[in-house]
Amino acid sequence: MLIREEQLRKAEDAARGAALIEEVETAKKSESQLVQIARSSDGWKVLLRLSNLHLHSTVKFPMSKNTTTDLPKLQELTRVCRLANDGDQTANKQLNQWVNAAPGLIDQSINALALARETLLTTFASESAETLALLRVKLEREADELVGTAEGDPLLKHYAEAVALAKMDVMRCSLARMRADSDLYTMRYWEGALERSQKRWERIHKAFQKARAEHASAKNKRRRR
Repeated sequence: MLIREEQLRKAEDAARGAALIEEVETAKKSESQLVQIARSSDGWKVLLRLSNLHLHSTVKFPMSKNTTTDLPKLQELTRVCRLANDGDQTANKQLNQWVNAAPGLIDQSINALALARETLLTTFASESAETLALLRVKLEREADELVGTAEGDPLLKHYAEAVALAKMDVMRCSLARMRADSDLYTMRYWEGALERSQKRWERIHKAFQKARAEHASAKNKRRRR
């Protein structure tokens, strides 16, 4: 009887250890997606400005196959905008190439966020449809709160959802760290993952604040015209 109980205990421990390791492997996939979002957030302010220019631009230059779709730095965009406004045709062409590339870059950003969202939510929900639904509602509500008075701008709402998703990842890593206190490997992984998730959230949240300020500035300029 004692031998049987010991075998059962070992089997349960092994199953629990395997589950923790599987959770880590799944988390690595989710983290790589969130890392990409954090990196792209550095260009949110530029992309928002290009998006606003695209909405109010009447001239569309065709995109050449050799034209890069990489976002310019904010200083470079400001410089080119100034030159274009002064009548520089080369700057005007470059600006319009960036402006025309904006919708495609936005689509890439939206698709990346959608993939990261589904990976994180389904992992966090642990196959519970009810938990998954609650997490979706929570994510939506937090994004709406971040947008606040800027409601109605789909790109800013997209950015707000990325902030809320990064915050949810912090919570997931924190909970996983507490569950893994009896396993050294998983405990160390989640300690590192928690620290990284906090830094990602701070980076994405900072980018959102800059983008929201850009949105407010553009809105005020349109009102003064």
